[in-house]
Amino acid sequence: MAHEVRIPRAGGDIGGLLAVPDGPGPFPGVVVVPTIFALNQFMHHVTNRLAGDGFAALAVNIFDHPGVPEDPFKRPGSQPDTRVLGDLDAGLEMLKNHAKVKGQTISAWGYCIGGRFAMLWPTYQHELAAAASFHGFPTNDTSNPNTPTTAVGRIPHLRTPVIALFGEADKVVPMPQVEEYRDALAKHGKNFEVHTYPGCDHGWTDSGRPAYNKEAAEDCWHKAVQFLRSRIHPRR
Repeated sequence: MAHEVRIPRAGGDIGGLLAVPDGPGPFPGVVVVPTIFALNQFMHHVTNRLAGDGFAALAVNIFDHPGVPEDPFKRPGSQPDTRVLGDLDAGLEMLKNHAKVKGQTISAWGYCIGGRFAMLWPTYQHELAAAASFHGFPTNDTSNPNTPTTAVGRIPHLRTPVIALFGEADKVVPMPQVEEYRDALAKHGKNFEVHTYPGCDHGWTDSGRPAYNKEAAEDCWHKAVQFLRSRIHPRR
């Protein structure tokens, strides 16, 4: 079962949830980036399910910093991307040094704002074996000094294979943004898959949200797990 941990990082530590498969390992790792609701019941479900699928999963509480709004809907863009990327790098280091992960590849996995970072982080962090993004944001307001770059704008720097999954009825991640992201990945010859789900609105992967769509949620889970598994290899 997932349990709470503290993730060391420069200037202190932040919260996390860690779930590791039974057995001696070693197991491939996954850094999980949460939705705006942080390490809620859904994140417990995700980390536990990933562990059940054979991954050591560490969900990183990117909102565990002073000054981050209590209102989840005010959190996007409220803190510098550089801070969040530092949180994710810290999670990566913690997994790399875990006794059951050492020597194995590590991937990224994120939802909503976490889906944005699952697309953005690999353009900076080239150690990642793969990345899976669920209803993430390929674009964002670059006039906000906290969010000066976009996932789609950073694609030339991407070296990591990415699978991105979107809802065709998503009101906050409209299809033109999805097509822009897909086209840019193809233009730059990246290793990727983009899948869309008809009728699915934002948050269709979470059974606790009104938009939940079980059939689509199960399909995208299995697609993403297969994508990550196909890119597992011993670390060099």
